[in-house]
Parts: sequence; C-alpha cells; structure tokens
Amino acid sequence: MARFLKDKKKSKGAAPGSLIFLGKQKIETPSITVIKYNPEFVESDVVKSINGIEDQLSDDYITWISIHGLHDITLIEQLGQKFNLNTLFMEDILNTDERPKFMDDETHLYVIMKSLWVDNETDKIHVDQVSIIVGKNYLISLQECPKNNFRDIFTRIKDGRTRIRSLSTDYLCYAMMDSLVDNYIYNIESLGGYIEDQEEQLLDSGKEIIEKIYHYKTELAYIRKNVRPVKELISRFLVCDSELINERTYNYLRDLEGLATQTLEVIEIYHTMISDQQNSYNANMSNSVNDVMKVLTIFSAIFIPLTFIAGVYGMNFAHMPFLEGRFSYYILWGIMIFVALMMLLYFKKKKWL
Repeated sequence: MARFLKDKKKSKGAAPGSLIFLGKQKIETPSITVIKYNPEFVESDVVKSINGIEDQLSDDYITWISIHGLHDITLIEQLGQKFNLNTLFMEDILNTDERPKFMDDETHLYVIMKSLWVDNETDKIHVDQVSIIVGKNYLISLQECPKNNFRDIFTRIKDGRTRIRSLSTDYLCYAMMDSLVDNYIYNIESLGGYIEDQEEQLLDSGKEIIEKIYHYKTELAYIRKNVRPVKELISRFLVCDSELINERTYNYLRDLEGLATQTLEVIEIYHTMISDQQNSYNANMSNSVNDVMKVLTIFSAIFIPLTFIAGVYGMNFAHMPFLEGRFSYYILWGIMIFVALMMLLYFKKKKWL
C-alpha cells in the first residue's frame, strides 16, 4: 500500500458522516483513561468503557478523556452520541489518512494532527493520527497506537506547579498541539543529522549513497505532507471566535504558529540540502565517467597513428621499402614508440592528462 495515500475502497460511495475505519489496526483493544484535575487535585483512572462517562463531567474540574485505538467503530459512534459531536469530524477521526485540520461548532473545537516518530533501525518516518475534541469543561484525545504522545503533559498536570492546572481546556489543547510540533522538530533534527553526515560520503560514488539520498528525500516528502497543513490549522484556530477559547490562549497560539513556520523552514532547508546532494552525486558520477572517457580517448588517439603504421607495413605488396632490411622490424618498433611518447608529451603539455 502506498504511504502517501491510504486505501479508500471501503469508503467509496459511502454517505458523508459514515463511520468507516480506514487504516491499519495498531492496538488489539482500545484503552480509555480519564484524568480529572483542577488547581487543588488531580485524579487518573483507567475505565473499560465510556458508558456513564458523561456523568463524571463537572464545572469544578477539567476532565481529559484519553483514548488509544481507533479501530472500534462502536466506541467512536457511542462517543459521538454521548457528546453530540459533529458527524463529519467523527468520520475524519476514523480516516487515519485525514489531512491535519481545524473545525468548530457551537459547542466544540475539533483538531486533527499527526504524530511522527523515526524507526532508528530503518530510518523511516512513521505517522500516527491524533484527534482532539475540546468541550467546555472536558477534552477528548484519540490516538491510533499505544505510544503516549502526551506523557509530558500528564507529568505537568501531576506536578501541580505549572499553569496548566489552573487554565481551561483550550490551553490543554494548545499544550497538546505544542507537544506535537516539538515532536516534529525533534524528529526532523534526527533525520537531518543523517542527511548532514551524508555530505562527507558524496565523493564515494557507490550505489549505497544514491539509495540513501532517495530514501531521505522520500522521508522528507512524507514529513512535509503531514506537517505542512499544521500552519494552516493554527491560522484557522487563531481566527476562530469560539467562546471556548480564552483571549490569553491566542498569544500562545501565535507563538505556536511561529514554531510551525520554523518547522516548515527546516524541512525546506533539508529538502534543498538533499536535492543538492543528489545533484552533487550526479555531477561526481558524470566527472568519473568523463575521466574514464578521457583516458580511453587518449589511448585511442595514441593507437590511431600506430595502427596506421602497422597497417601500411602489413600490406601484401611484393616490393616495399625496408622490408628486406635486417633491422627493419626493430626500427619500426622504435618509430611507433617514439610517436606514442611524443603524443603523450603533447597531451601532458596541453594538460589533457
């Protein structure tokens, strides 16, 4: 299956809002964690289902519902019914190839982003979809796999000394987005380190170098596909006038927009760098071929007069000068060697050697 576009045969012809899982199942059973907190307390619990979960909501604290695993359509459908979520966004949650986006309605904010991680054994980029739903006093995050992209945020909540405990769900959403963008920069730097180290190997015209160049070029294109829409997402977030967004959060979002812009610039720099490496490799290969052709051409040029001399004295005429001479064979060799040496000296003087 192509990495840049998932197979959409299941959803072909389906009505808008149809809940169809598109992607690869990455976890056997979905897990649900409910985290409640305010400035005075924090409480975390793992639950088996979302039945009755709406009864745990309160204006006295923030409730963060963290779900890992998207393949359970029944779970997603129940979630949408209990919180009265936008049906089109519920469809997008199950489409793991969905473009990063921002949506809002009267009661919720909706965000889809991607989480990146590098497989150190293959140097390949892997992408997981992360969906965030922001309500008045609750936030729901949905992730494809058990990798905990927001472990640091949970640590900050438990710590109690950071502002996250005293601010609302829009700030928690910002913190998650900021964590994902930081993750982009970390992984791009990791991949960029391999690209920069490759500069020293460009003089080696072996097959492995060009294979690495094409590999990293593909990985950068894959990153760009999943990261580029994030700047647009944040821009739309900034112009949203939902009552769920505190004025203070806009300042953090502007800073995040700058970080997203920096991320895209770094991607473009490395993309340019890998393109330059490809051009340098091709130039080195062309120079190597030219060097070989130059040597072959010089040898051909030297042997042209020698072949002419040998051809003349190889003709089968009965009467030819010097054919009867005792030292004619050696004289002919001397002439041929002399001609070859004179030509080599001429080529060296012209700096063709």
